Amino acid sequence: MDFNEKSADELAGIGAEAQATYEGIRGRNLALDMTRGKPAPDQLDLSNGILTVVGPGDTDGDDGTDYRNYGILSGIPEAKALFAEYMEVAPAEIIVGGNSSLTMMYDTIVGGMLFGMPGGSAPWGDQGSVIFICPVPGYDRHFAICERLGVGMVAVPMTPDGPDMDAVEALVADDASVKGIWCVPKYSNPSDEVYSDDVVDRLANMQVAAPDFRVIWDNAYNVHHIGEGPAPLKNLLAACKNAGTPDRVLMFGSTSKLTLPGAGVAVLAASEANIQDALKKNVLFRYRPGQNQPTSPCPFLQGHGWAACSYGCPGGDHRSEICGRRRCSSAPVGGQGDCQMDITEGRLFRQC
Repeated sequence: MDFNEKSADELAGIGAEAQATYEGIRGRNLALDMTRGKPAPDQLDLSNGILTVVGPGDTDGDDGTDYRNYGILSGIPEAKALFAEYMEVAPAEIIVGGNSSLTMMYDTIVGGMLFGMPGGSAPWGDQGSVIFICPVPGYDRHFAICERLGVGMVAVPMTPDGPDMDAVEALVADDASVKGIWCVPKYSNPSDEVYSDDVVDRLANMQVAAPDFRVIWDNAYNVHHIGEGPAPLKNLLAACKNAGTPDRVLMFGSTSKLTLPGAGVAVLAASEANIQDALKKNVLFRYRPGQNQPTSPCPFLQGHGWAACSYGCPGGDHRSEICGRRRCSSAPVGGQGDCQMDITEGRLFRQC
């Protein structure tokens, strides 16, 4: 129907008819859930078994850690091993999060704005304009993150093989304010594209003006196959390693599309440098960006040439800053004997 050819009276009649139809539907008091991507109850029923599979005797990890207690900052080893296979990376390249990968992405962009990224000279927020490339059509929640944080957006068209890489390469080549690109590489939301090997290789190899540029690789549908079966997708982290750009990509995934979304588990996969950077930005790690030396010298650390972060041993002047797996020898509380403090991935062990 071409409304441009209708008279004012005809348009008024069409509008009245549509309004009457709408009011009729409203009068039926239907409860329609229009939430996108929300599984139907019969799909959720397929995962009911996970509600009873864990019993009282299943709370210890392989190393004896009691998982009923506080967790491990980067995720329990068993979950990291599971997601390493799922994301095709090593367990050391994994951080296991809560039930929302979108929340992890938001935290990642906030971390870039406040603290920067490996390779950069300053936080994104201190560098002036910050721009993200947004393939269109794309996932509006990605764009909402940019909007909320004041990040500029530049649209590039999607092709059947992924984003228009000629346009992407032109944008990143000379403009250091372009800090990232959003990608849903497999069964792309909303139009179902799967990135070709050529697009993956070009993302890994392209010349970028910003050394802290990041590809946000939201692989939400990694094993949520549709159509005729699994669609192949080249591993971008592996491609970046081969191209000499291992820190370029941050890959995200979750089990929300696989089991029960409300009880899902999200994951970040990236180079070890990016993983350590993400852990240091966590408030529980007590990391202070730009502060690389202990506030007071720790002889044990200095004697072994270990790097520093910002955990204070309880031995007064033996205050040290510990990063990753570091050990500081200091007097324990009470002043008797030696106390060995070992921090490994956020876990603190004291043996006094």
